[in-house]
Amino acid sequence: MMDGVAFDSAKTGASAALKIAGLHAAGDPPPRPLEVGGAWEIMTGAALPADCDTVVPYEDLLESFTLTDPFKSGQFIHPRGLDAQEGDVLVSAGNRLGLAEIAIAASVGKTQVEVFRCPRVALITTGDEAVPVDAVPEPWQIRRSNGPMLEAALTRLGCAPNLTLHVSDDPEEAGKAIRHALENSDLLILCGGISMGKKDHVRSLLETSLGPPAFHGVELRPGKPLAYWSGPPQVFALPGNPVSVLATFTRFVLPALLKIQGLSTPLMLRIPLEDLTPLPRFSWLLPVAVAANGQLIPRPPRNSGDYVSIAGAVGIVEIPPEKDFTPGQSFAYHPFP
Repeated sequence: MMDGVAFDSAKTGASAALKIAGLHAAGDPPPRPLEVGGAWEIMTGAALPADCDTVVPYEDLLESFTLTDPFKSGQFIHPRGLDAQEGDVLVSAGNRLGLAEIAIAASVGKTQVEVFRCPRVALITTGDEAVPVDAVPEPWQIRRSNGPMLEAALTRLGCAPNLTLHVSDDPEEAGKAIRHALENSDLLILCGGISMGKKDHVRSLLETSLGPPAFHGVELRPGKPLAYWSGPPQVFALPGNPVSVLATFTRFVLPALLKIQGLSTPLMLRIPLEDLTPLPRFSWLLPVAVAANGQLIPRPPRNSGDYVSIAGAVGIVEIPPEKDFTPGQSFAYHPFP
């Protein structure tokens, strides 16, 4: 594990002048046996000679390879089988193949491994009022922000959408897009058109193909109109307001995406927050940012379309409805992708 000298500790005194037999480098085959009092100059990564059991680094030697300090038998040696034993599971199912996992696979000669394929994700945003990002909106219009935000989130998760559409509130146009997405996805995410408005057609259009939703409406703010179909394919119909989209995507869609990929969902952290007044009936998905001292601090939006107030937020804290609240009480934390 160090550049230095290797020798048999049982045959070498603490202040011995070592007789160097030669250089044994990483990648060299086993060398010849040493004479009594002999040692090899050895390089990091070399296989330990059979008649050596200790390494002393160069910096712990005097000139002419004389030992200066007492050494410990077996020091600076990485024994065979120390990291793992034959038959050990090195990477269990349910883990994403990150940098360390790829290195492990390479080190044991696994040129091919069995994995879950990335799900095909379709993303449809809706609304007559939403114009392209590069357009100049009229006073009665807004630029589309939900699509770019969700595309970025999905790409970070390794699930860049294979289909991205924006449709008007016309039922015929929206219905055609939804049917196409249902046929070409494992997971469909819709934004808008799922509330109680006269032009909210998403539920009825989905029911034509998938039947009634598993649920439509949750006691949650933001995100009350959320709806879900188990499919196939699975469908999440998110509200249209931007903060609602971000909060419900993080709380509901993200765990589903992980499960589809065979990944373990992360454990929910519990963090304390001060000076909060829970909602009387609804659970509250509260955006939070990181303060200079490392603590999470609330970033409550002024309304469901207010991205500006939550700039710098790193996740949401889920606050259940409660009558009594203790300052410093802990709540479940869900990080953004």
